[in-house]
Amino acid sequence: MFRFLTSILIVSFLFVCKAENSQKQSEDLSDLRSRSAAAPMPAAEEQPMQEAEKKLSGKAGEREEAAEDQIKTFATPKIGNLKIGRLLEYKVDLNFETKDFIAARKFLLELSGKYGFVQAESLQNWGGDTEPSMTAVIHVKSADLYQVLMELEKLGTLTSENIQVEDHTENYTLEQIHSRREKIRIARRTELGARSTPKNAAEIEELLGQSEDSADSAEFEKWKIQDRVTWAKISIHMYGPKKPKAVEVPSFGDAFIDLASLGLKLLLYLIYILPIGLIALGVFYLVKYLKNRLK
Repeated sequence: MFRFLTSILIVSFLFVCKAENSQKQSEDLSDLRSRSAAAPMPAAEEQPMQEAEKKLSGKAGEREEAAEDQIKTFATPKIGNLKIGRLLEYKVDLNFETKDFIAARKFLLELSGKYGFVQAESLQNWGGDTEPSMTAVIHVKSADLYQVLMELEKLGTLTSENIQVEDHTENYTLEQIHSRREKIRIARRTELGARSTPKNAAEIEELLGQSEDSADSAEFEKWKIQDRVTWAKISIHMYGPKKPKAVEVPSFGDAFIDLASLGLKLLLYLIYILPIGLIALGVFYLVKYLKNRLK
């Protein structure tokens, strides 16, 4: 009986101790959770994360800037402000029939001074019997081409229009490749020249000069393409207004003068023909007389 009671007491004591330990562990765990939730992250752990995020954001920003730069190379006013990403050269031919030639000419010159410049101008048949006409070649910014075409409608009636577009994107890219390649060759040959012997110096100098000339030529071709793309060429032929038809009254005095001139010319011809006729008539009668004598 005593052993039975002792075992019961021991089991009950162990059970109570186990319950107290589990309660204490749960309290400690809850305290740790609350502290971890309330306490900030250590600086040593935050710094690598922030640096990694900065690197990722920096790389993404660089990619976006690179993409924007690639678009801006075709959107800058230096090469035409073309948002479609192509290097296009515009050539436009226009014919206008005007009602007021002087006002239309003045408007055309003012418009060319506002958006660009006049390359050539030619005025024909001014003050004559036929209608006046003018041919002008102007250059305007490609970015303003649409606006200029809209304003040119004020000149008069558009009778014909021809717009030609030439794409220089491939040529420009090729010239960029040539330019970069020649710059690399210049750097190589310069380094080689620094390490070469005096015997090879002249040959290396000649090769270096060829590379420099090629690089300058590529840069000049790039500039020409940019200039053609930046400025659109517009050829304008303007004529009118048509002059009204009038009755042409002939000069009757000229008729009498022409008649007198004709009579004098006939008299002159007669003077030339009369001696020849007399000689021919004398020869005819002489031949006839000789025939009669022989009979």
